[in-house]
Amino acid sequence: MNTILRYILLSLVLTTGMLAPAFSQKFLALERYGKAKNIRIPIGTVITYQLRDGQGWYTSEIVDLNFKDSLVIFPKIAMPLKNIVALRYDQNWAKGIGNSLRLFGLSWSAIALVGTLTDKNPTTNYEWGDAILTGSTYATGFLLPRIFKYRIVEFGKRKRLRIMDTRPSER
Repeated sequence: MNTILRYILLSLVLTTGMLAPAFSQKFLALERYGKAKNIRIPIGTVITYQLRDGQGWYTSEIVDLNFKDSLVIFPKIAMPLKNIVALRYDQNWAKGIGNSLRLFGLSWSAIALVGTLTDKNPTTNYEWGDAILTGSTYATGFLLPRIFKYRIVEFGKRKRLRIMDTRPSER
């Protein structure tokens, strides 16, 4: 029994050593000054980027990365990494909070209206305060995702984009 366990452990050590290249990665690393953890952008990710000429934003999928020549390869073009000066991300939190605010405003008005119709008390009515609260929360929920639609990360002194290749070097 002891020899079988040794053979199993030996085979595991040998196969994991041979499979190490399969676990390697190539990715873009967004490095931020003062932060130990980088943001990884793997191959296959669709990014929105701005070039050095600044004529607009381009959206494309990363097909491959060339570490040696520092190229980001998109489906139709290979772009030098130094030409990319900014990335743009969608702000998903604003969309979620905006939907919640709109739903809250409509729910407040619906509950106030149902309470007015069903409590059989002639002194309680749907008031202007209910309408103002409904309108203001609905308007805020409508405008919030439009104001905070994108987050733009510009590269410069405190942020930079690098190509990382974690494959073992050939000897």
